[in-house]
Amino acid sequence: MRKVTAIVLSVMMALSLSACGSAEKETTSTGSAETTAAAKETTKAAGTEAPAKPIKIGVSAPDLTNVFFIQIKEAMQAALTGPDDELIIQDAAGDQNKQMNDVADMINQGVDVICISAINSEGVRATLEACKEAGIPVIAFNTAVKNPELVQCTVVSDNKEAGKLCAAALAEALGGKGKVVEITYSITEVCYDRQIGFEEELKKYPDIEIIQTKDVEKPKSDYSQPIMVDFLNANPVIDGVFTINDPTARGAIAALKEAGRLEDTKVVSIDGSDEGKGFIRSGEMVASAAQDPAGIGTTCIETAYRLLSGQTIEEKVVVPMSIITKENVDQ
Repeated sequence: MRKVTAIVLSVMMALSLSACGSAEKETTSTGSAETTAAAKETTKAAGTEAPAKPIKIGVSAPDLTNVFFIQIKEAMQAALTGPDDELIIQDAAGDQNKQMNDVADMINQGVDVICISAINSEGVRATLEACKEAGIPVIAFNTAVKNPELVQCTVVSDNKEAGKLCAAALAEALGGKGKVVEITYSITEVCYDRQIGFEEELKKYPDIEIIQTKDVEKPKSDYSQPIMVDFLNANPVIDGVFTINDPTARGAIAALKEAGRLEDTKVVSIDGSDEGKGFIRSGEMVASAAQDPAGIGTTCIETAYRLLSGQTIEEKVVVPMSIITKENVDQ
């Protein structure tokens, strides 16, 4: 009887405590709902929305020693709209494996979207597939990729047009005839398109001959200067040089200076950087097709915001180019 009585008492106490707990929970929940509703009304009355979750955008640049990519980075930072929105920028330093590891690190950091300028347009596929598997959308910038289905948007300059502008400027400087060499970087689509545009336009000038073409290992002066030295040693006459960017032009110009052949050789390039403008002002370079790095950077971030808010975005955004020569360099 004592055991039965004890069990009954225990059950009654448990039920009583349970009822008290439920009542307390219900009261707390109701109070929280009322507080939330009141806060929403206050916010609504003030005409503002509650702050959204901060956005984290990962950026993989191929070379942040290049002024062009520094300008893109600065434009991206300026385009952030939320006070707590964050840009995580990694410099791949021209190394495809490092770029892959950098993007993997961004995925682990929980970025919401990744902007990538691929070092190798085809070799970047595994990196893009990793982003897709992680559910992170990708915006390709500066250069397209060979698998566009793996990115949501591509933001690029009109690189074929840039090559054509360079060819026309060089042809004019040469009077429509001469021997020309090319320093190229065909593993990225952006540079390949520049080369194709240059060669297509040069077909209009049958007296201009491309006598030698070589890919640079990295689009920097340290790598282009030895190539230009080889060209000079192999060819007693070189009238013109096409390079795929201003840093590459720097190496070519240095080699021409060293050989005492700069005055007889016309150089054209692509970027329109401050350095390139300096070469044009000094007469060391004929022209540089100007990109709009600020426009590319801003467009990337604006596209990222639209993408994350569920808005429709364009699959490809082409930023116009222009040509800088001695006549308009100060404009």
